[in-house]
Amino acid sequence: IGGAAASDANVISGNTGFGIHVDGATTTGNMIRGNHIGTGAGGGGSVPNGSGALNITNSAVVKAGGTFTGAVNDGGTLRNVVLGASAADGIHLYGNVTLENIHWLDIGEDAMTVKQSGTVHLNCGSAQNGDDKVFQVNAAAEIYISNFTARNAGKFMRQNGDTTFTMNVFIDHCDISDMDECVYRTDSTTSHVTFTNSRYSGIGDALFI
Repeated sequence: IGGAAASDANVISGNTGFGIHVDGATTTGNMIRGNHIGTGAGGGGSVPNGSGALNITNSAVVKAGGTFTGAVNDGGTLRNVVLGASAADGIHLYGNVTLENIHWLDIGEDAMTVKQSGTVHLNCGSAQNGDDKVFQVNAAAEIYISNFTARNAGKFMRQNGDTTFTMNVFIDHCDISDMDECVYRTDSTTSHVTFTNSRYSGIGDALFI
């Protein structure tokens, strides 16, 4: 569904259920790429789908080169996606994944949640207007975020509360502004953040807590 060219994009908005639903253990090799989901024509405005952007259930593999919202499994890539309001619970990541050129027009609960240990690369994108966190991390992970703009949320990233697993986070060439609390919060004494070539403003309590 969709494709690399702008002319291939579909507007998938205003449905009572999910914008797209992929189901079944044999649903491998699907590609959903470059579409406007939950937005108006051309990616502007907000025309949400009732249950969320996309639901993927019982899928065996999200193959590298495939582009999905909802969940990205180990080895998968999510590319060239605009999520309108509401993005609901965002994108869930399982294992080693790559995200490129992802834009959340309205974060909702969380833009992205790391659900399973792995290495995550997010290059290019933006997110705005979150109730709490932009990124939630629930498992030990190495996370690289570059060329990303985030504004108007509680925290840029939060390691799951009261956990002690190790995270290594690398934030490079990012612009982070108007966070009520901080850029990164953790209760672990072994997690580390490397913050380079980036700018920040309007950070409430501290950069790192």
